[in-house]
Amino acid sequence: WAMRGALLDRDGVLLLLDEEALYRKALELGAYGAGKERALALLARVVRRVNEAVRTLSVRTLEEEEALFQTLAEEVARELRSPLSKLRGLRYYHFMRPAPGALDLLKSLKARGLKVGVLSNTLPSLKESLVHHGLGEYVDRFYASCALGLAKPDPKAFLLALQDLALPPPEVLYLDDDPENVRVARTLGLRAEVYVPDQPVSLEG
Repeated sequence: WAMRGALLDRDGVLLLLDEEALYRKALELGAYGAGKERALALLARVVRRVNEAVRTLSVRTLEEEEALFQTLAEEVARELRSPLSKLRGLRYYHFMRPAPGALDLLKSLKARGLKVGVLSNTLPSLKESLVHHGLGEYVDRFYASCALGLAKPDPKAFLLALQDLALPPPEVLYLDDDPENVRVARTLGLRAEVYVPDQPVSLEG
């Protein structure tokens, strides 16, 4: 089987949490009187709320995601007594950064003529998150669990992506930092590997 496609996880493969960006925002918001520790605690609560929305697949569209972040911004601004303008338009991916080697990985996959998809347990704005960090142009298809209504490691999430890519599993490389997702992908016939950022990936075959 010649390799014709690649399916990648996002978090831990292409993007990582940017703790410094989160800390800087807490300093900025805390300066209005509530203090850095209170601001950090509130931002941590926002992260938990976002993770819960992803886990429960309760935010299915970009419009619903917009409404969620508007609500969260208003809550944080009210509790920290900070201007809403400092929070409006913020998204979780503003507190992420490209993983080491992510751009080179995507470029190498595209240089081989592979069809590239990203399958991630995340909110509907998967494409927007990668575009924001300069990676979107190297990805052909975007599969967010919240938009699919299915999350990894459910085999149906992988099968939906494969169906859309129109490629059989043995022709698709799958990279994920979660061994359980890799195990499921292998049972479906994908060429799956546990990925560590900036480590060499075998693209042979």
